[in-house]
Amino acid sequence: MIHIELWKNINISEWHLEKKYHSKIDSAICEVKKKYEDWCLDFLNVDRYFEADRISEFVEENKEQFDSVVVLWIWGSALWTKAIFQALKWKYYNELSREKRGWYPKLHVLDNVDPTEIQNITEILELKKTLFIVVSKSGTTIETMAQYNFFSSEIVKMGLEIKKHFVIITWENSLLNKGSLENKLEVFEIPDTIWWRFSVLTNVWLLPLAFTWIDIKKLFTWVGNIKQSLFSKDIWENKALLTALIQYHSYRELWNNITIFFPYISNLSFFSQWYKQLVWESLGKNGKWITLGCSQWVTDQHSQLQLYCEGPNDKLIIFFEWDSFWVDSKISSQDNISFWDLMKASKTGTQESINNTWKLTYTIKIKKLDEESLWALIVLFETQVAILWELLWVNAFDQPWVEAGKMITKEMLEEYKKTS
Repeated sequence: MIHIELWKNINISEWHLEKKYHSKIDSAICEVKKKYEDWCLDFLNVDRYFEADRISEFVEENKEQFDSVVVLWIWGSALWTKAIFQALKWKYYNELSREKRGWYPKLHVLDNVDPTEIQNITEILELKKTLFIVVSKSGTTIETMAQYNFFSSEIVKMGLEIKKHFVIITWENSLLNKGSLENKLEVFEIPDTIWWRFSVLTNVWLLPLAFTWIDIKKLFTWVGNIKQSLFSKDIWENKALLTALIQYHSYRELWNNITIFFPYISNLSFFSQWYKQLVWESLGKNGKWITLGCSQWVTDQHSQLQLYCEGPNDKLIIFFEWDSFWVDSKISSQDNISFWDLMKASKTGTQESINNTWKLTYTIKIKKLDEESLWALIVLFETQVAILWELLWVNAFDQPWVEAGKMITKEMLEEYKKTS
């Protein structure tokens, strides 16, 4: 399903990595397996918490009652739904007719508290036909609760019932859960054993994406099979281990403190952002680790290739492509060249140009972009981060400076209340 292609002119190979880091491979995989057995990597057990039947039933009961579903949460968390939604349903899904959407509602993700954006989305919604999904693990996330308070007030002003227009996704012991149960709102819980930014494959995204005609039950088809390979010390079998070693080698041995994720698939732009958030928040600690940036297919090769080739040799560049597009068109009736031919030639030209200047690159290839391959990619990158935790000796599950920023925000809001 997933293939890793290393370029031979960069003096690195799977054999080289395995020989050089043999002892680190042993210790890292042993520690990852131990953490899994101690319930610290419970994101690999999403099948235990998968409420597929309940979600499917809820969606079937509600999909035709609403024209729009709006997910209320904040940027890092919102990326999961946006990444999978864009990858599987493409950029212009909401512009399709209701019939072409299978009679499912439009999906909007509100991931900001910019007053202009709040106003803009309010203007396009018919609140009587809108379902809001509120996502907050703690129930105290300032931005999300502000969105919730605003739209619930608007619903009440119109004489509508909150319980018919809001559904909650939260942790079992959160304040939001307790208040929602008292008000008889539908609640889907987040497992407390799965760390927040690793909870992509849970109710957090399963519910909103089920409203877009995505087959969430396909999640089961790979969970059992892929899990065992993630504990393998064989880098040919364990793609998460292989990509972690490439990243570690690039950083430790080649002093590349920047990684560029460069997918030649336009509908993976938000997936790139999700990966960036996962890496930054998990591994950017103790003065260590890389800055991960994202480039976008043909667009950025025109503006950034010059820097990648002739700029500082401080980057690892990860390309991403699939074997063929499920839809393609000839550019003109005179030529036997399709848009996919152009994309593939552009990607090859970009990568070969970079490799000719002896920069480190590799390519992740998949056969097709569907539910199964996307789920596998998510787990691959989550496990890669868990392995890098062991290689780098940093705690991938905390984020002290994110919490510090939240505390300052809360203190400022308290001061605003006193002076208003």
